[in-house]
Amino acid sequence: MSLLRAVVVGASAAGLAAADGLRDGGWAGTVTVLSAELHAPYDRSCLSKQPLSSHEALDSAALRSPEHFTSQQIDLYLGEWAVGVDIDRRLVVTNNGDGVPYDALIIATGSRPLRMATDSGERLPVLRDLDDLAQLRKLIAPADPVSLIGGGLVGLEVAAALRGRNIPVRVLDSGSTPLNAYMGDDIGRWCLGAHRAHGVDFRTGVKVVGVSGTHGDYRIKLEDGTNHRAETILVGIGAQPAVGWLRGSGVSLGPGVLCDAVGRTSVRDIWAAGDVAAFWDPKTSQRRRFDHWANAVEQGRQVGLNVARKAEDYTPQLRTFSIEQYAQTLHILGTRESGAVDVLVEGSLESGRFVVAHTHGHDVVQAITACGHDGRLGSYRALLARGAPLSDYRRW
Repeated sequence: MSLLRAVVVGASAAGLAAADGLRDGGWAGTVTVLSAELHAPYDRSCLSKQPLSSHEALDSAALRSPEHFTSQQIDLYLGEWAVGVDIDRRLVVTNNGDGVPYDALIIATGSRPLRMATDSGERLPVLRDLDDLAQLRKLIAPADPVSLIGGGLVGLEVAAALRGRNIPVRVLDSGSTPLNAYMGDDIGRWCLGAHRAHGVDFRTGVKVVGVSGTHGDYRIKLEDGTNHRAETILVGIGAQPAVGWLRGSGVSLGPGVLCDAVGRTSVRDIWAAGDVAAFWDPKTSQRRRFDHWANAVEQGRQVGLNVARKAEDYTPQLRTFSIEQYAQTLHILGTRESGAVDVLVEGSLESGRFVVAHTHGHDVVQAITACGHDGRLGSYRALLARGAPLSDYRRW
């Protein structure tokens, strides 16, 4: 009897964790991981940090060693990505025209950056992978001014990294303050002040409606009718689940790949995990999609285990991410919902050492944003996990 075949599409944090989960769960068949990149899998979250301001290799950011793939008998195919899936014949169709057979398929394709193009169709640079980083390093080598369209997480870290090289930076952001949906306006204003204090020409409340020209002589057109000249442009306006290759396949899509609490999609033997997965959370009776590292790793592993043995519901991990800028790191724990009230529970924004609780009705704390209190993050994470009231956060 032939061995069962598991195929993981995406050598992401979720995809590799799923492959490991398959083996840890006792999957005795083959495990194949398809990677769209030619580079060995690495930590993409490093791209907008220190490597942008230097020419250091990213070897230290490797997600798995070659020995790991060998010992776990995981077949990794670089430069081979899925362009479709035939659910009747149970084949993943790749860019090479191959049909990779599967008995279990795990979708872990993550998300892709939203793109912009000039009026003539030239695609503007984004920062998503190592090839993007290599291109950006070449573009900024002359140290000409850089215009960032979008003041999100990538934009903030890139701006700080470029200023570390004394490169002039302009940020054009449509929001009133940076990342206010995640941190609130008070911290957003503090963040904005930090960038301006380091020489960033940070403009808020501006909407880019078009770009003309070419590298070295762009014209950025704003909604108010004004134009800004730019030598180099980097776009960071968000991302969306990478599901284009699944359209028309029969796999149900919405805000990502729709799946149940254990990771099963609408098609038998097809599962999803990580940024791309919109899974059902029985605790909240809502469909949820998380785009952060801890969730990708934990959910990927759980889905791999679920494929290999009796399936168990996935318990969402506390949303956690950080923003590095100017020798300071902002840590955001949990999810700040619309309408939250932001309460300072420790320190002060002026000092750059603070903890802010994001609350919503009846003393319920949804999330925490902290700067300069790294040693206490574990305690705050525990308070959030047990649903502690705001008064408990004030007892430090």
